[in-house]
Parts: sequence; structure tokens; C-alpha cells
Amino acid sequence: MCVRFMSFFLKRNSLIYFNFWILGIRHTYSTKIKIDRSEWDLKIQRPKARRGEIGEHNRQITHVLNEYQKFFDNLKAFYKESLTKEIVKAKLDEHFQLAKVSKSLTYSDYFQIYIQQKKDSESLQKDSWQKYTRIHTAILELQKKNKTTYNLSSFDVAFFNELITYFRKTKNISDNTLRRKLGFFKSFLNWCVKNGYPVNAAYKDAKIKPRETSHIALSQADLDILETIQLDKTKDYYRDLFLIGVYSGQRFSDYKRFNRKFVDGNNIVIRAKKTGQFSYIPLSKKLKRLLDKYNWTLHTISSQKFNVHIHEICKIAGFTEIVVRERFFGNKKVTEEIPRYKLIASHTARRTFITLTEQRGVSHSLIMKVTGIKSLKTLENYIRIDKDRLSDAILSAWD
Repeated sequence: MCVRFMSFFLKRNSLIYFNFWILGIRHTYSTKIKIDRSEWDLKIQRPKARRGEIGEHNRQITHVLNEYQKFFDNLKAFYKESLTKEIVKAKLDEHFQLAKVSKSLTYSDYFQIYIQQKKDSESLQKDSWQKYTRIHTAILELQKKNKTTYNLSSFDVAFFNELITYFRKTKNISDNTLRRKLGFFKSFLNWCVKNGYPVNAAYKDAKIKPRETSHIALSQADLDILETIQLDKTKDYYRDLFLIGVYSGQRFSDYKRFNRKFVDGNNIVIRAKKTGQFSYIPLSKKLKRLLDKYNWTLHTISSQKFNVHIHEICKIAGFTEIVVRERFFGNKKVTEEIPRYKLIASHTARRTFITLTEQRGVSHSLIMKVTGIKSLKTLENYIRIDKDRLSDAILSAWD
């Protein structure tokens, strides 16, 4: 008998199969090894080369497949024309002890595949996929604490109760932030379901009640002060950068990218990094003056460092009155008294634009065009109440 050649292929169930030919007839043998289809290189018939945990997993599989090829070559050399499919399958079973070789993918393996796909497709910006990895890190911390290895079936009701408690008590994460983190994790689990991976359905019932936020917007009087206070050169730049956010209504990740190439007539037209939505921003005199001041070239800084500068500037501006901030950790409400400037950050600029523009009678639909916001519900979450205006309106109606 004459053996022709061998190969590997991946079936729809993600199992790797070994092909071998005897007398021109193809025979198949299941290695019992599973791998995500996105990690399989059709050209070389091996897993793709990666970094990190998934890369190590892929290298282990490649090593085993190479062992298959080497072992099969030895069988051919030893049995020569007497080699049969029965001998091949029996010897492979005996040599590889498949129950020990087979490695089922863990939660961490699937997560690495998910993030790698996001990176490869460029469907997420770096600051976005880092939000996914932060909750992944917390889950790995729980895994280490419990001395276990999580699989997709591990995420039952008890797991989510423990995860939520861990975030609230150990990480001091309030409910609104926790709700967003769970949203990222659920996106990953939805991806698993879409790809046919066995996921415990309990995640669909894991919910955190949304709480009304204490985020603030600046008033026109605040803006007047901010525009005119005397600052040193460094703080002057970061004050201007914040005001560019106020005058444009964009997220920090977008307004720090402003460039003349985005100008279309009297508008700046830019696609949001976070959502991919276009914003049509009228080039007002104040906005144009600040951009011209820096020749439309804004040097970048992280939002975290930018917020530190904004706190210092707003403290100098006198926004030091004590305000009450309430945060919820389940049924527990924590009340804090803090100076107002500590609540002002890069995103306050966008909220200020939306609030003041709405107060001036601009329609919600036009504000949504400028800001790139798609839903009215999202827009309304940005609008802060002007308490004096509210009081004047009600009193005039009743007094």
C-alpha cells in the first residue's frame, strides 16, 4: 500500500481534524482539539501566531499538530505498505491519549479571541477596548480569589451576585459605573452566543438599576468667569481646550482632534471616534478664534491629566462652593459634600453646550445634529436643570 500525504482542517464545530490518505482514499481523524475559527490559518493549516494568553494557547495546539505530523511520518516509515487506517487510528489514540491532550477553552481564552477580533477589525478604539479589559481583570481577580477557572458556563446567578458585590464593596464602584461595566461584559457574552459558544443564560437577568446622576453643567455666568480669568501659559491652554469643547459640544476624544481638514464651509464635520456618527459643528466666532489661536493644532493629553488641569482652573475661577453628591451602591446611598470644581471634567464641556443651547431655544433635533447624538433619551440625560430659571417660571405661573 502507498500513503500519499496528510493535512489538517477545521470543521464547523471548531474541532481540528487530521486527514491522511491511503491508496488515494482520504480518511479523517478527530484530534478532539477545539479552536475558534478566527484563530485558524487556512494557508498553513495551523493556529495563527498571536501574543498574550491566546498566543500561548495557539502555540500549544501548533506543537500538538506538529507532533501528529511527525508521528504519522514515523508510522509510514515503520509499516510501509502494510499501514492501514485502523492501525493509524489505533496508534494515534494510544500515543496522544486524547482525553489528556484535548484542552477545552476557558472564559479567558474566549475573551482574548474577542478582544483580538476587535483589534484586528479596528471596530474599537484603544480607550474603548481597555474598558473591556478592566472588567476582564476584575473577573480574573475573582477567579484567583476563588481558586477556580471560569468557563462560559460558570457565569450563573451566584457568579453575578458575587461580581456585583465585589465591585461595590472591594472596588468601591457605584451603581451607574457598575451598570456600564456590566454592559461591556454582556457585549462579550452576546458575542459568544452569536458565535454559538455555550453560555449560561443567567447573564441576561443580571441588571443594575440606573440612578439619576449628579453630573453638572456650567451656567453662562460660570462661562463668563472662565473666559476672563487670568492664568499662566499652561493653564491658559487647557482653559482654551475646555472652552473649545463647550463651544463645539463634542466629546474630548473628538474636539482634541480638530483640524482644518475637517472644515466644510462654515462647519466642522467630524466622525466621532466612539460611535462613528457624524457631527456638523457650526464654526462660531468664539470657536474659530480659539482654534486660530493655536493654528488649528492642539497637542494631545489624556483625559485623566486634562481633568486634573480643569479642576485646578475651576478652583482658581472660584467654583469652590460645597455641593452634595449622592452615589448608590445597591440599596446603600452614600452622600458626600465636595467643592463644585471637583465635579467639573472634560465631559462637562459637552454637557454645558447641550444645556445652554437648549435653554436658548434651539430645537433638540438640531442639537442632536451638532453633537452626533442619535436618541432623544440620550440627549435629555445631558440637559441639566437651571434651578433659578425653573423657580422663576413656576413662581411667575403661581404668584
